[in-house]
Amino acid sequence: MKQILAFGDSNTWGYDYETYSPDTGVRGRFAFDERWPGRLQGLLGDGYRVIENGLNSRTIVATDPVLPHRRGLDSLQEALDVNAPLDLVIIQLGANEFKTMYGRSPGAIAFGLDHMIRQCRQPLYGFAPPQVLIVAPAPTHPHADDMALGFHYGADSVEKSLGIGAAFRTVAERHGCGFIDGADLQFELNTADGVHYSKNDHKRLADAIAEKVRDMLG
Repeated sequence: MKQILAFGDSNTWGYDYETYSPDTGVRGRFAFDERWPGRLQGLLGDGYRVIENGLNSRTIVATDPVLPHRRGLDSLQEALDVNAPLDLVIIQLGANEFKTMYGRSPGAIAFGLDHMIRQCRQPLYGFAPPQVLIVAPAPTHPHADDMALGFHYGADSVEKSLGIGAAFRTVAERHGCGFIDGADLQFELNTADGVHYSKNDHKRLADAIAEKVRDMLG
């Protein structure tokens, strides 16, 4: 059985912002078979095991000043260790580092991704290192700065989101990783914050990843 780690942020966790209640603070979450890791499991079937590891506000290397333990570079090592051996690691990160408070360029975000890929390539317990598939985040809505999360995603964030695909592609190609650019999938995004994926976007992403996984793992 092929072992696949789906390592990402709230768009792996399945955050459904359209059901979020500012009065109660309760956030909606898509069901397992609606969010992309669950859909991927269904598409690939019994010969594969998809291990879901999504965390809201997870970054690659940036440190959230309010929420602890969100650095992906820190938590990835444990996830690799816990779930070894792995055949494939899917990294779906980057969108949180668009946030204005981090002040990071697409190139700087991609530099962190480079270190994350190197981490995946370290052998554990004598097992062969997994292959890596990079999923660049989809660009935000053009007016995300005027939507529900505009206090995080200013006009500079929108601009950064348009350049992240090219920056991530360069790093993926350098390391011989698989690559999917979220910009190519033409996501609709949810209508409340313009950052989180809709249910239909999760389906599109799962379809694209399933095709890539079959190419990479056979």
